[in-house]
Amino acid sequence: MKLNLKGMKIQQRLTVGFRITLIIASLASVIALVVVFIMTSQYDRTLTYYAFPQGDIALAMNEFAEVRSATRAVIGYEEQSAIDTTMVQHEEAVAELERLMAVVEPTMVTKEGKEAFAAIEDALVKYYEVEARVLEIGATTDQELCTQAQEIAINELTPVYDAVDDAFTALMKINVEKGDGTQALLDTLRFILAGVIIIVIAVAAVVSNQIGTSIAKSIGKPIRVLVERLGAFGEGDLSSEFPAVQGKDEIGDIARACESMAKKLSVIISDADRLLGEMANGNFYIATDCEDAYTGEFNGLLMGMRKMNRQMDATLKEINGASEMVSSGASNLAEGSQALAEGATDQAASIEEVQATIDSVTDGLEKTVEQIDEAYTEAQRCVLEAERSHDEMETMKEAMRRIDETSQKIGNIIGEIEDIASQTNLLSLNAAIEAARAGDAGRGFAVVADQIRSLAEQSAESAVNTRQLIEDSINEVAKGNEVTERTAKVLETVVDSIRVIADTSKVLSENSEAQVQAMEQAVAGISRISEVVQSNSATAEETSATSEELSAQAISMNELVGRFKLRQE
Repeated sequence: MKLNLKGMKIQQRLTVGFRITLIIASLASVIALVVVFIMTSQYDRTLTYYAFPQGDIALAMNEFAEVRSATRAVIGYEEQSAIDTTMVQHEEAVAELERLMAVVEPTMVTKEGKEAFAAIEDALVKYYEVEARVLEIGATTDQELCTQAQEIAINELTPVYDAVDDAFTALMKINVEKGDGTQALLDTLRFILAGVIIIVIAVAAVVSNQIGTSIAKSIGKPIRVLVERLGAFGEGDLSSEFPAVQGKDEIGDIARACESMAKKLSVIISDADRLLGEMANGNFYIATDCEDAYTGEFNGLLMGMRKMNRQMDATLKEINGASEMVSSGASNLAEGSQALAEGATDQAASIEEVQATIDSVTDGLEKTVEQIDEAYTEAQRCVLEAERSHDEMETMKEAMRRIDETSQKIGNIIGEIEDIASQTNLLSLNAAIEAARAGDAGRGFAVVADQIRSLAEQSAESAVNTRQLIEDSINEVAKGNEVTERTAKVLETVVDSIRVIADTSKVLSENSEAQVQAMEQAVAGISRISEVVQSNSATAEETSATSEELSAQAISMNELVGRFKLRQE
């Protein structure tokens, strides 16, 4: 039995196979039901028309025997009451026999049964005729009539009775034969039914096995081939062909869907490999050739690569811009550092001049101290020299004025030093900002900028201290001027007050010594300022060198970024 199931879907195959098996099983069930119905019908027929009537026939034969017994008793009793009682029993027996005959008659459905029943009825008619005559003669107490009735019963009624009994026996025999025949038929049908069921089961098993094997082969073999190919596919083999599945069922649909999926994945992976390869080689000015293939969740892959491309492109552009800014800032910083170095050199020269001036002032103060000491020791002898001393005091006033002017110049120089320190501090802050913008590349330069800022702060602090010392010196010089003025007035007006002049000279000597000490401190401060300026000059030179190196690094960074092909927007 060959079934063409290849052109069907799997569900349709299973449905057809199940329906065929169901039809065979249903056919077997129908045949079994028909045979069982036939057997049941025959069995019911046997019970209705053969088994049950046998009992009624037996009862009828028994009642017929009762009728005969009652007849015998009627013609045999000698008392009238017994005869009457027996007659009643006879009539009851005859009525019961007629009732049983009426029950048996519908069960006679066969020709043989009907003929036998008719024979019984005919025999009963003859029996009733003879019996009526016997009862008419013998139902009396007359012995002679009874004897005559008994002779009729023996000679005529007995053969008729035997004929009725034989007819009943023949009917029972017919029913027995019909029952036995029906039983034989039922036995035959039972064997036939068993054989048919066995054959149907065997056919159903063979057909079901053939259908199941056919469906299993048509499903299992393509699935195994697809599983092997999908295993290779899962390991990265996208180029090998998928097995051709000829069927138009779900497996064929799966095979074609897998083949379409492999082709689509191959296109997407090839495109992604090209895009990533180009970006790895520095080309960010690229685009996909098959954007329509990135459907569904594959669109996330395209968006991710596109986002990475844009971010890398933007980052490299920012790096390029930052490197240009670093290069420009380094150039500016180099120029500023050079200017700072030149300014520091100028500061050093100015400091040397200030130091020379302060040395001169110090020498003058020392001489003043010596002169005041001489004036103090020679105070007693200054009366005669008052006029000459007055001239010397004028000379001293002029010197004090020059000292004041020199101190003012030193204050101005210190102001310039503070301005240079402030500019140096501002320049170091700008350098620190540019170093922060440069990131890791400007870390070393940031350290230099911090050092410059520290030196600038030290310079400013030293300048402040020096200014304070110079202001103290100016104040002391101003005081000296006042003392000199007072001394001149005293020399002009009070020659006789030489003792007061002596005391004043002593005070003046002490103040001069204090001025000498202040000037010595100013010299020390100027020395420190000179050292700081020299350090600033060296740091400025280092900053200039660092700026040149930073500029070179920025140029190198520009060259590295220039290797990438960026997007033009």
